[in-house]
Amino acid sequence: IAAVAAGGDGAAVEAAPAAAAAVVEEAPAAGGEAPDVEFSQLDMPALSSTMKEGKVVSWLKGEGDSVEAGEAIMVVESDKADMDVEAFEDGFLAKILTEEGEMAEVGAVVALVATEEADIAAVAAGGDGAAVEAAPAAAAAVVEEAPAAGGEAPDVEFSQLDMPALSSTMKEGKVVSWLKGEGDSVEAGEAIMVVESDKADMDVEAFEDGFLAKILTEEGEMAEVGAVVALVATEEADIAAVAAG
Repeated sequence: IAAVAAGGDGAAVEAAPAAAAAVVEEAPAAGGEAPDVEFSQLDMPALSSTMKEGKVVSWLKGEGDSVEAGEAIMVVESDKADMDVEAFEDGFLAKILTEEGEMAEVGAVVALVATEEADIAAVAAGGDGAAVEAAPAAAAAVVEEAPAAGGEAPDVEFSQLDMPALSSTMKEGKVVSWLKGEGDSVEAGEAIMVVESDKADMDVEAFEDGFLAKILTEEGEMAEVGAVVALVATEEADIAAVAAG
């Protein structure tokens, strides 16, 4: 952890493109006539920087159920682990396009969400037989194995934690609080920080195991989506090296 933390000192850590997250996006279904009501799409998230596709392990909501921002809506299996995926906007789950046990590429639309309960049937009908096109999803907080730019990278294994996009309109976010301190161990699927977006405050989970070596964006500070906000050492013994590097 110390090594990872040290590696962040004085280094202009460059924001690496983060993988896509499950984001509710206001976009009509392609290949079919979009319903004349307000609805949105839920995309397959990228739960690690190497994930290309994911499997829907289970839906935690059924068609017709209400969905609140910050509420877990499905469980996805990636190449790293099974993770709960949260909704980023309120609405009603109108149509599930990727059933439990099925695979979907990162960014592919896996469900349609109606804004109003009265529009569930119209949105569901609009999704039938339509080739729903995957819209580019916003970036998520992903631990990426990339060296810090502007300084010599420590000769140990470490990774970066990026500022996530918690809605399709979010450009920057504020770190409300860190749920882990420098030196603390971090497990995949464990909440590591709370971020305030233009929609709501959301817990952000780690996608890989490690040790929080260096916090680059302090509580109360802003960071652009995709910017590196922390460095994570893979091994506890490397905390100082990463921090110093």
